[in-house]
Amino acid sequence: MIALFTVFALLAFSSATSVRYEADWKSLDTRPTPDWFDNGKFGIFIHWGIFSVPSIDFDHNNHSEWFWSFWKINQSPKYVDFMNKNYKPGFSYADFGPQFTCELFEPDQWADIFKHAGAKYIVLTAKHHEGFTLWPSNYSWNWNAVDVGAHRDLAGELKAAVDKVGGVRFGMYFSQFEWFNPLHIEDLKRKPPTRNYPNMVSYPQMIEFVNNYKPELIWSDGDWAGDADYWRSTEFLQWLFNESPVKDSIAVNDRWGSGTWGRHGGYWNVMDHYDPGHLVGHKWENCFNLDRYSWGYRRTMTSSDVRTMLELINELARTIACGGNLLLNIGPTADGRIVAAFELRLRQLGRWLQTNGEGVYGTKPWIYQNDSNIWYTSRLRSDVGHRPDRVFNSQTEKNTIVYVFVMQWPHYGHLILPSVKVTQRTKAQMLGHNHHINVEPYEGGGAKLDIGAMDWHSLPSFDAWVIKLEYLQTEHRNPLKELIKQGVLDENGRPVALNVEINDNNDDSEEVAGFRKDRYDII
Repeated sequence: MIALFTVFALLAFSSATSVRYEADWKSLDTRPTPDWFDNGKFGIFIHWGIFSVPSIDFDHNNHSEWFWSFWKINQSPKYVDFMNKNYKPGFSYADFGPQFTCELFEPDQWADIFKHAGAKYIVLTAKHHEGFTLWPSNYSWNWNAVDVGAHRDLAGELKAAVDKVGGVRFGMYFSQFEWFNPLHIEDLKRKPPTRNYPNMVSYPQMIEFVNNYKPELIWSDGDWAGDADYWRSTEFLQWLFNESPVKDSIAVNDRWGSGTWGRHGGYWNVMDHYDPGHLVGHKWENCFNLDRYSWGYRRTMTSSDVRTMLELINELARTIACGGNLLLNIGPTADGRIVAAFELRLRQLGRWLQTNGEGVYGTKPWIYQNDSNIWYTSRLRSDVGHRPDRVFNSQTEKNTIVYVFVMQWPHYGHLILPSVKVTQRTKAQMLGHNHHINVEPYEGGGAKLDIGAMDWHSLPSFDAWVIKLEYLQTEHRNPLKELIKQGVLDENGRPVALNVEINDNNDDSEEVAGFRKDRYDII
């Protein structure tokens, strides 16, 4: 059997400083994702750009950040009618640029929100599919935030503010393709495609941003229009891992060309809202929007469109229990505000994490991931002799601490945990509460926790709770091997479902992808 997982991926764990990587996937895929990313667990995604000006979505079927595509490529009747009714004849997408004023953007306020939300990293859409850059790129003349609209280096200001608050790392989202860049359109017409666009725009832009802003995460996207060779992805990653100013700390995702999702690069995010629901033998991330219907800001968003605290905690718990990180998205306004509904929810989540962060940050999956909607994480009292890149923690009575995420208060106050095996020394305590919880073996197997005796009004939260368990029975179980036996994972710890060809755009329509070359309307 192939060594479990590229799982315990490297034959010997080596820091990035002692290894030289070649410009091929065989070499690049051996680079471990930095520990800070796995330990951080929770980040904030920020979709902000020219699309924040129209900020409209119809019927909850689309996303506001794809406004241009639905207007010009799909020629969706509702979008066309909206523009005809509200804008002068001949109004182009470029005309939205001067309206992206960001006059209320206070980067220190944003950084404070992110810090108090408990986020350990942020990812800013430095360039989305519209090609507009939030920094003064030398390769995007008159289509960047310094030349047009805000007349400010938005990326630079936010980076400085985040660095100042400390404890939050700055990341960059970068769209490889641009909907209406003439060089890209011309490349796609050629058979085989020429590489004028990546050579003259996308590749040097990434180098420029990394050198000038030193992000610690690059979230590549918009790569499905070409393969990794077209985008020069392996060449870029070789430079990034060997020569760049962030070579030792940079984390990257897997969207580097058609066919790379869930296969190559760094950690996997495969597709939006990726949530396998089981342990995976590779670090992964679940990008998840706070507005359930859009990534970009929508003026039509209602209070019921904002996800509840219970939804967010449940998504966080199931994600980290299965080895992932949660990247929670917000869409700021064109004038530079994080709207009150988003700020409120982020600060609420931060307060919950202040109490329960011990069960989140720096943990790893346990030998069991869940019992129905109860999720587990774990940590070791001592890491000595354990690989830092391990996918899950083993279970020993003396060394393993288990955290139980409870989403619903049990009937009659008895919490039944079928996967938990207790000893005479087993201790149970709710995080944020000093009440001792009685724990005993359950007659049907597992454990029974008596939490009904706790005063409801003294509980640290009314949304969800985390219970810390110590001194459980030693148990030799490898959850990855179990999933391989079940046919859920292949012999490398990769979900079998990913071995089918992934449609990177999540839609089989060329129109939605924005590649109907006969209908391009340059802005």
